[in-house]
Amino acid sequence: MYGQNTIEEVRVVKDDKQIDDLFSEIGSNELKLDILDILSQPALQITYEKINDPYSSFGADIFLNFNDTNTSRSWSDKLALTPFYRFYFFDKRDYGGSGFFAEVFSKFSFGESEVQYYYGLNNPNIEPYIEVEEEDFFDLALGAAIGQKWVNKKGWTFELSLGFGRYLFVKDPEQLLGGPQIDSFRPTGTGRGGFSIGKRF
Repeated sequence: MYGQNTIEEVRVVKDDKQIDDLFSEIGSNELKLDILDILSQPALQITYEKINDPYSSFGADIFLNFNDTNTSRSWSDKLALTPFYRFYFFDKRDYGGSGFFAEVFSKFSFGESEVQYYYGLNNPNIEPYIEVEEEDFFDLALGAAIGQKWVNKKGWTFELSLGFGRYLFVKDPEQLLGGPQIDSFRPTGTGRGGFSIGKRF
């Protein structure tokens, strides 16, 4: 027999309907800003995410790089559009569209990369010299990422993520007979990640 002062601990586990109700309260649309890009260099990344259901979402982000100095050695992208699809894995005590997630993404990237031309390396009649140029490129990358998102009752979000993609159309520069040796610093892969603050509506 339990005494009158006995206190029983009760854990309330939300069912799917309760999760859906909480999910509806804070909204299924989200806008967020990547703080890391702002702090690390003059760049802006804005993301829109549509919470499809408590377990998945899709969206896209746009990246604008305002760094005009030595872009190939800091961040080669000048403009990038990145659509993504996410799968969320979360505790049922939490809101949907939050917690640990895995995503697949594609990235349409416009950028600049450094190309070095070495002249006179195999010609004793010419003093060797180097020309350095910045060349524009466009490429498409496919990749995956993982991360963690937290959502409070007011719909404010905080997110950490990290991922990697591989560009599909990178080729070695064509070396012409009798021409200069060419070294390109165009990236073969691209990183994805940062930490973002957002708001659902």
